[in-house]
Amino acid sequence: MASNDQVDLFLSSIIDAPIKDQRDIMEFPHFALAKRARMDPMIYDDPKRGIHVEVRPGHKGIATIWDKDVMIYCSSLINEQIERGLTPARTIQFHAYDFLRLARRGEGKRSYQLLQDALDRLQSTAIRTTIKTGEKEEKRFFSWIESARVVERKTPNGKDRMAAIEVTLNEWIFRALTKDRTVLTIDSRYFSLKGGVERRLYELARKHCGHQPRWDISLINLWKKCGSQTELRFFKVNILKIIEADPLPSYSISASFDPKRKPGPPTDTHEVTRRYQKNENMIISFRPKEGITVLE
Repeated sequence: MASNDQVDLFLSSIIDAPIKDQRDIMEFPHFALAKRARMDPMIYDDPKRGIHVEVRPGHKGIATIWDKDVMIYCSSLINEQIERGLTPARTIQFHAYDFLRLARRGEGKRSYQLLQDALDRLQSTAIRTTIKTGEKEEKRFFSWIESARVVERKTPNGKDRMAAIEVTLNEWIFRALTKDRTVLTIDSRYFSLKGGVERRLYELARKHCGHQPRWDISLINLWKKCGSQTELRFFKVNILKIIEADPLPSYSISASFDPKRKPGPPTDTHEVTRRYQKNENMIISFRPKEGITVLE
């Protein structure tokens, strides 16, 4: 941490630029979905595609999906520089205030402390992955950010206040952003989603509904893709509540049942209900809401 009355960084801002996220991070589980510290590892395997993702906690747990807002902000800054014909660097500088405003967070002391905690978890969380970036197929071992620096300045009452952030991204994500250009525009209303599962569902909807009118996935595979710590039966209940609340910007979710599978016991009216259907029979469908133009 550095303290300086004059912030000595060239600061970037994306207040009016498109918000970008990286596609591979959106597709596979990389972040904890609860704000309480997750100390057990996240492991996702897709043998058919040769994909393995393993995320292990640092001393404050695995970086959360709210911590990921910092990565989204950095990805958006880099994309904006590329769109303007500039050559981006892995080290990025930005106003703490601009980030908090874009991410729709408060501007009090607590918000700045939470931002500092997020940087800590992003730097200490360890990722192992076989997801390919560039031309080489290789196993990668990294943290989300190689290093971070917080620059403080004195307030009129003499207290130190976080003024700017300097973040150095890992080479894997930087290469994906600059060489592969694997980014998608996301809706700024994403930052208003309160629940970690809702945020994860939006990521998956945005990733898979970009070039198709509908994306179907079994409940069990959705559970695995979300990286949820809850038991499948509780995850199912949460998904049904989210379907009813319909909170996702631009996308809707529905549940149905696979007609090829044998249903559970019938009700008195011989109809199969969600209560009696087996979890492995449930299909979750994502589609753009009516009248919504999918972001490019």
